[in-house]
Amino acid sequence: MKRTLFIILFILTTLPLCHAQRQPTWMNELPRAGNSTILYVCESGEGSTLTDATNQAIARVMQNTAMRLGQPFDAQQVNKSLQNGTSVEVLSRQYNIPIRKVDDYATRLRDGTYRVWVLCQVAATGNLQPQWEEMRRTGEVSNGMALLKSVFIPGLGQMGKGYVGEGIATLTAEVALVGVGVGCYYLAQDDLNTMRSARVSYADFDAAQQRYNTLRTTSYIAWGTAGALYLFNLARATFAQPRIKRDVAFVPSLISSPNGLTPAISFTLNL
Repeated sequence: MKRTLFIILFILTTLPLCHAQRQPTWMNELPRAGNSTILYVCESGEGSTLTDATNQAIARVMQNTAMRLGQPFDAQQVNKSLQNGTSVEVLSRQYNIPIRKVDDYATRLRDGTYRVWVLCQVAATGNLQPQWEEMRRTGEVSNGMALLKSVFIPGLGQMGKGYVGEGIATLTAEVALVGVGVGCYYLAQDDLNTMRSARVSYADFDAAQQRYNTLRTTSYIAWGTAGALYLFNLARATFAQPRIKRDVAFVPSLISSPNGLTPAISFTLNL
């Protein structure tokens, strides 16, 4: 019975979460730009092929950016150029629409067509040259390597994929649960030894027996929870989508002082 409940609990807690995490995090929350010259935009497109859906999504990003910046834009011509293989950078210079594709995510619909979401950096204002930020997926570790890390150290695989807080919380909880289980087990053994003593009174025997049952149950619960958390940790390490984060971005700046302006280089780091 306990084994059946444990298996059901594991399936209910891990599988839905793992499925949801296959989507990039930027589809739910756009990255925050490290400077004021750019912003992040997410658009989607549909098409009979992945290329058509991606081109439509990019065209929508360019169209929205052109409207915001007040730039002339020919959506038909852009779609045609994208279908002919013209790169986003070339079209960006041609239409004076600063845009840069960062990432994309595709899914196939039931009717056989495709839907693609694209994440792009675009200029926040029309009169500023955007300072692009280099993007990368954190910890370019494979699912297998992340799983292997989490086998030996729970939470390490999540950390490698960018879920640092979750990994630390998993490791801390795992150590705490195992510690509680071990501690309760040895305390229960002490009460068991007391119960086996020939000199123990009936009152002390009953008290030791109650403590023994409570401590033994607590140790089983702690170990069972630790086991469930360990399996959850393995599933997350294997199926979690790597997060996107920025590398260190160096930006020229000026520092105001009583003696005037001093050139400097500032940097941002998104952990």
